[in-house]
Amino acid sequence: MTGTKSNDPLVPLQPFFDELKQHLAKTTAENLKANRTPKQLRAVADATFDAFTSTISGIEKLSPPEKPFDCKKGCAHCCHQTVLTDGATALRITTYVRENFSPADRMLLDMRLIAYEEKVEKMTRSQRSLSRIPCPLLVDNVCSVHPVRPLICRAFNSYDAESCKKQIHGGGSTTEIPSWNIPWLLGIALDNGLKEALVESGYSEGDVELGLALKAALDHPHAEERWLAGDKLLARAAWSARKP
Repeated sequence: MTGTKSNDPLVPLQPFFDELKQHLAKTTAENLKANRTPKQLRAVADATFDAFTSTISGIEKLSPPEKPFDCKKGCAHCCHQTVLTDGATALRITTYVRENFSPADRMLLDMRLIAYEEKVEKMTRSQRSLSRIPCPLLVDNVCSVHPVRPLICRAFNSYDAESCKKQIHGGGSTTEIPSWNIPWLLGIALDNGLKEALVESGYSEGDVELGLALKAALDHPHAEERWLAGDKLLARAAWSARKP
């Protein structure tokens, strides 16, 4: 999933976002090194989500977007892109699924994940980016894990749903979608800060493709504990593992 285009002034807020990124990277690495537990890992992901939400809320009150978003429940054009995230977020979603999905919903998700893996595992990065395969977490055009969705999903926004449809499904570029760029810049900063902290803490996957990471984690009991202990169970989902 790539960025969107906007005419918003960027310079005044970029130093603040950079500082926020550095603070997140530092505190996250310190917390994980001191306490490598599933509870701490979930707290890391939740704190990052909360930082995004509270920061955007504060900015929006002082300098709101130029017009209302055209995003609404049931509009899922953006959910047909490749979603790259980090290990902590993928495992947070894994825990959410285990705690909140009914047996029937979990079975259906497992089936979608199997079909998803069969479609994408042999694709190159370029092929995958252009494939427009729906996210396996999408159910009736609604995100089934919305409270714990990745930063990249939180950041994406649009002033024009028709433009999303045209650019995403028509093979165009998401940079042409009119949007408020502030959430995207903040999302990039926090995403980079979290990944830097994870690498510093010994978890080196970098970007992982959400669908493949989720399948790998759900296939293994105690996935959080295993990953924290150094098990490379998300390695196959690493974006760097794909051919260009």
